[in-house]
Amino acid sequence: MPSSTLDDLADAYTQVSLINKRLLDEYELVGLAFQQQGIECILLKGADLLSRLYGVRGTRPLSDVDLLVHEQDLPAIHRLLIEIGFAQQIDGNPAYCSSHCTLSLDLVSNLWYLDEEGLAALWERARTRPLGKLTIKQLASDDLLLYLTAYAVVHRGQLGPSFFTDLRLLIEKEPLHWPTIVEEARRRHLKIPLYHGLRQLAWSNPSTGIPATAIRELAPSTMIEQTLEILFRRLVTTQPLPELGHFLLWITQPPGHRLAWLRRTLFPSSLFLACRYGCESVTRPRHTKIARWWHLARAANILITRMLIRLVFERTARTSL
Repeated sequence: MPSSTLDDLADAYTQVSLINKRLLDEYELVGLAFQQQGIECILLKGADLLSRLYGVRGTRPLSDVDLLVHEQDLPAIHRLLIEIGFAQQIDGNPAYCSSHCTLSLDLVSNLWYLDEEGLAALWERARTRPLGKLTIKQLASDDLLLYLTAYAVVHRGQLGPSFFTDLRLLIEKEPLHWPTIVEEARRRHLKIPLYHGLRQLAWSNPSTGIPATAIRELAPSTMIEQTLEILFRRLVTTQPLPELGHFLLWITQPPGHRLAWLRRTLFPSSLFLACRYGCESVTRPRHTKIARWWHLARAANILITRMLIRLVFERTARTSL
């Protein structure tokens, strides 16, 4: 390898490492403030995985810190973050940025595939570990595998490079109870998304230790599951399809829940509107709702067109092989 390439790699590693260090150092101060106020949180995604699975600070870039918190703690969290200099951001979830714009916090109080009982059980299974001066909570290994797969396959609708690396390291480094994972995927209506994600991982890296029995148990066994599998296989690839996650979140709702999900999307809570549209949702509520409906209708038409193009193209490509 040319020395110039090695220099470029070293520079990239150093830059990522410095950015991650600043972000995590600032989060440590926030985490200590949370602990002093008795506020619980579970560290999600990259901020957890970097030290948990990668071990080297410059090997996985971070853009923000994602936290799972209790819904009843959101008002206290808001007051605390504002007091220490954070500003609230316009986003679908409660989101905050530090005064120096070096740390962005994205807060969620639930995971879309869990009911209240499932969310409480996930909190009970959460483990603790040290992170700098903090003692943080992290998802249990089985919960982490299901969450990472559901987030990539359903929520984002894309299998990016980090998805394959994250799951491969998780499977290699932490003990997993595959029968529990399979059963939880069935219970949470994530059987086919998990099947798709794990099968793509196995194809990309055959040495990954995914038991063949788990893949067989997750394989589609009904006409509906076979249809879902075709959709995921053709739509959820390494090539992103903007806004696809909204459609996938809808079709993976439990039976009888799709209409309620659609109603929540069209008529969201005042908290969501405030987070998503800021003060305009309060000063001009009717205008905000009408503009939102127009935007959703336009986005749905664009998404349907993109999906049809992807499906037809995939079908034509397969026929021509």
